[in-house]
Amino acid sequence: MSIEVRLLGPVELRGEHGPVHSGPAKRRAVLAALALEANRPVTLHRLTELLWAGEPPPSAVANIRNHVAALRRTLGGRLVSRHGAYQLDLDPYELDVTEFRRLADSGRGALALGEARRAEPDLAAALRLWRGPAGHGLPRGAALDVLLAGLETDRLRTVEDLIEARLRLGHAGELAAILREHLAAHPLRERAWGQLMLALYRAGDVGAALAAYRQAQATLQVQLGVDPGGELAELHVAMLERAPRLDHPGARGRAAGVDVPRELPPDPAFLTGHADELAAVVAGAHRTPAVVVVHGPAGSGKTALVTRAGHRLAGAFPDGQIFAGAGPDVSAPDLMARVLRALGVPSGEVPERADERIGRYRSLLAARRVLIVLDAATDIGQVRPLIPAAAGSALLVTSRRPLPMPEAVPHVALRAPSG
Repeated sequence: MSIEVRLLGPVELRGEHGPVHSGPAKRRAVLAALALEANRPVTLHRLTELLWAGEPPPSAVANIRNHVAALRRTLGGRLVSRHGAYQLDLDPYELDVTEFRRLADSGRGALALGEARRAEPDLAAALRLWRGPAGHGLPRGAALDVLLAGLETDRLRTVEDLIEARLRLGHAGELAAILREHLAAHPLRERAWGQLMLALYRAGDVGAALAAYRQAQATLQVQLGVDPGGELAELHVAMLERAPRLDHPGARGRAAGVDVPRELPPDPAFLTGHADELAAVVAGAHRTPAVVVVHGPAGSGKTALVTRAGHRLAGAFPDGQIFAGAGPDVSAPDLMARVLRALGVPSGEVPERADERIGRYRSLLAARRVLIVLDAATDIGQVRPLIPAAAGSALLVTSRRPLPMPEAVPHVALRAPSG
């Protein structure tokens, strides 16, 4: 028997022949509670907690049983009794909540990999499943509200993920009005304020972008008594300084007259497996500190993995990708000189002192978003100077053994090839 339960809007139940009248509000609430726990038994005690605020009436259990009996006339064997509990069995495609989460997770995963063009259709499809507030029309005030509020939080996050994808794709001009409407309903969403600022900035309206920051600041002060968080404040400062990293990647192929480095080797055509390891490297490049160490014996595929990750991440680092080989015979100062030249510093202007080279490197990265790949590092001394001091850039490192990095830096281990 084919059925469909819809919770992303007014609660709806559809059978093989179309929509089915699912009864009064309390019966629809029973259906929603069981659907949100699909394929798991829900005890009568848990159902009373979900459906009544405070102390349930003496008739609560009898009411639930009556509503379940009525729902069974449509759901048939999908709704079963299990030792003082009820269980609604649904396939993933039969519940709009499950399909929404599948699409949103797929889009979010693609976004984390730097693949905005692949993320955008999944995120948009996820949001099209919504027909109004989750559980619209159900009685309010009971614990079921908490579950429905969680769905609304997921929706808001997905809206902002979709906006992020469209910002990366260069659609800034069409997003400001959408973001203003979003913020009118949800004025405490700092991520959305940042997106509005960036959309206005990239559309060429710097004054409006700075005004949006002041509006966000005033809203947070009035409603919460707090100032904007560090990320929003840093974005404001970057706009005041006209930082090049705020421009859309497609708007600039050169920075300050210097060729943008594109040094990654070709994306390995035959790299297979390592999907989890690839995801870990890509995710680590978006963390703070944005450093990942991939270690493993010779032939384990370290270089191929970070190269593939670099290509996935390239769109998030529009100011260039640098690929530097290390090894036991390359000193840390020589590595830094190599990276400085890639960043556009003429050979004759590379500082002589190691500490001055590090200072120049940090100054250049402060206003850029650069991905640095350090291949075949042999000791921490080669790596430490290259760790980005500010947010925006990332460092991927390969080594034959784990390196004594700060605790927050993830290590991704590869094994020797079998056979």
